[in-house]
Amino acid sequence: MLSAIMITLVVSSAQVAVSFHDNESLVEPDRDPRYQLYLQTVVRDTEGQLLSVSEETIAWILMPALPDGVQIPGLVDRMIDNNMVAEKEVIIIDNVKYDKLQWKTDVIIDNERLTSLGAAKVGMFSGAIWKFCGDFKQEYGNLCIPLFEGRTPQIHITEGDVITNQWTVLRPMN
Repeated sequence: MLSAIMITLVVSSAQVAVSFHDNESLVEPDRDPRYQLYLQTVVRDTEGQLLSVSEETIAWILMPALPDGVQIPGLVDRMIDNNMVAEKEVIIIDNVKYDKLQWKTDVIIDNERLTSLGAAKVGMFSGAIWKFCGDFKQEYGNLCIPLFEGRTPQIHITEGDVITNQWTVLRPMN
């Protein structure tokens, strides 16, 4: 009888893990030591109450490529040099000068992002992929290309939660 109760409790309390990753994350990451990439994830409920804060200190750059497989070398450098995402600033850490780029993105959790288990609508979030969007000339047009990926510890989410991802890129200056 105790076994039946335990099994019922375990099965009925299971939650669906929702991944915001596509197969794009299977692209070989760029472990270029010139860059340091960080991801901080903050989750707040519908009333704005803080639910979770987590960080990934070993996020990585994905090899940017166009739909036909043509790679785009130097996209991160161009992004930093041309302030394409955010204004860069110069900072000094341990006597080393860095170009620093930092920006935030928000995701509001809705029905489409969750898989339903009966009446409960809960899931888990475990990282993010940031896509660079731009006009890639007439041949390709406007595209969004996966560029950064970071994984965080699993975070419980529900409909109405807001996930704020803060990305930070550091590039040592010569």
